[in-house]
Amino acid sequence: MKTNLRTRRMFLMGAGGAALSLPLLPSLLPRGLQSRAHAAAPDVPRRFVAIKTYSGTPLRAFYPGDGAGGFTAHPDDGRAMLTDQLPEATGRHADGNEYYGTWAPLGAFADSGISRIFSTSFNRHHDAMTLYRGLDVMPNLNHNHGAMLGNFGLRTNGTGGPYLDAQINVTIDQVMARSPQVYPTAPAGPRILHLGSRRNTFSYAPVDPNDLLATGLQAISQAQAYVNPRTAFDAVLAGLGHEDPGESELEPGVLMIDRVLDDYRRVAASAQLSSADRQLLDQHVTRLTELEARLKSQGGGGDCPELPRPDDLDAGGEFEADVTEVTQLFDDMVDIIVVALSCDVTRLCTLDISKMIVNDNGNVFGMGDSENADSAGRENWHYQAHTWDENAIRWLSLGAEWVAQHVIMRLLDGLAAAPQADGESLLHHALVVWSNELSFNHLNYSLPTAVWGRAGGYLKSGRYIDYIDHNRPVRFRQHDGPVIEGVQFNRFVNTMAQAMGLDPAEYELTPGAGFGESRHLEKDELWAIDYDHGKIGDILPDVAT
Repeated sequence: MKTNLRTRRMFLMGAGGAALSLPLLPSLLPRGLQSRAHAAAPDVPRRFVAIKTYSGTPLRAFYPGDGAGGFTAHPDDGRAMLTDQLPEATGRHADGNEYYGTWAPLGAFADSGISRIFSTSFNRHHDAMTLYRGLDVMPNLNHNHGAMLGNFGLRTNGTGGPYLDAQINVTIDQVMARSPQVYPTAPAGPRILHLGSRRNTFSYAPVDPNDLLATGLQAISQAQAYVNPRTAFDAVLAGLGHEDPGESELEPGVLMIDRVLDDYRRVAASAQLSSADRQLLDQHVTRLTELEARLKSQGGGGDCPELPRPDDLDAGGEFEADVTEVTQLFDDMVDIIVVALSCDVTRLCTLDISKMIVNDNGNVFGMGDSENADSAGRENWHYQAHTWDENAIRWLSLGAEWVAQHVIMRLLDGLAAAPQADGESLLHHALVVWSNELSFNHLNYSLPTAVWGRAGGYLKSGRYIDYIDHNRPVRFRQHDGPVIEGVQFNRFVNTMAQAMGLDPAEYELTPGAGFGESRHLEKDELWAIDYDHGKIGDILPDVAT
């Protein structure tokens, strides 16, 4: 990605504009607001990127096994049998017995790579990564659009559509977008930037923005993505780095501190100002002075990169997966995400990946996902997931490997290279989530999920966590996965929300109920259903610092 420094004026208006105001000083607020202010959004905002792929991922390619890290292969599925128990219980089964997840440091897989999909090239991001196994959707959902972000009551039309009497709700990114913890003030760009290789996204917005938590099919609307990088660029990033003749730069000789000097003097003189807030105020002024010096020495705009306008690109219909065009499509979209987050144009992004590239020993071709599984051909991602023969397993694994190595790695490298005001990277302050529509076959048990970033230090990282209770019986098997209880995916959604600073009151319909439908719809005792629903409102065990 070409990264040229932006002008000082654009930097001050965009990424650095927040610097030209004094920080939040809780001691000057009314007493009733002080406790909430202490838990308000941090100085460096958190960013969120959700990435979704489709029709499942071969678990043997996603998770470590085959001797990786020196771990014994588990008899249930051949994946690594982890031996260290998490200190916090997942919950209790119906018999009253507690059950726990297990974990291993990702560094244990440094020599071999975590898996086929996460090879040794991911070693440079191990410290920021968490690999999750055993995140289970409670309803028998099958194909869906919104489960990854917490809309668990709605299947695709081809698999039944909405569940009768199920909770159908907006997705958690939409709740984040309207939280003052994420956006204390309105962003310069969209509250959520939706990008993808097809228009329909996995995000559902409220029909009535004033009734965010309303439920029912008529209360939500499927968000639409930009599918042409140039269109996205023109709508979101056009003008960054370009002078507006109607605006002038800071007058020569006027320092940043001069812009806030009167406010500084007034606030500093307040007898109500606490010692902690006085120190915060002084640190802020020092940062302004240092930032001014850095801008002068660089002759431009800090750490906000400028992105050349992408080509006008049409990636075609669902089966038109030209290798060159699909590769360019996701290169451009990832670069747009990195710049949009770096420049603080937006803080929330979704990326829908319904096309991928397969390199089968030099035979390179594209695959596109479709709700039509009856159209045969190696280019039909969905059809190959149904076929599940030797070729299909290899192609699906190679496609997921391309997503990881080409798309996600490009994103991680871009975020890791973007420094923030506190000296940490943008990746440190981000929450990047990659998950899938399905797991094995058409089930939603153990959705393959990986996370990067620490959400500004909220999350632990550098671990592979398996929440499956392998002491439980295998209810049945499909493809390469066993059906056993893990932990409710609802708790992962709660984790995402709280990692972004949200209070449960912002996303729960009922206190303690967590987010989304949590009943075992269309499942009976033949399924794995023995979870601790008393903890449905909790975050995942042992993930927060």
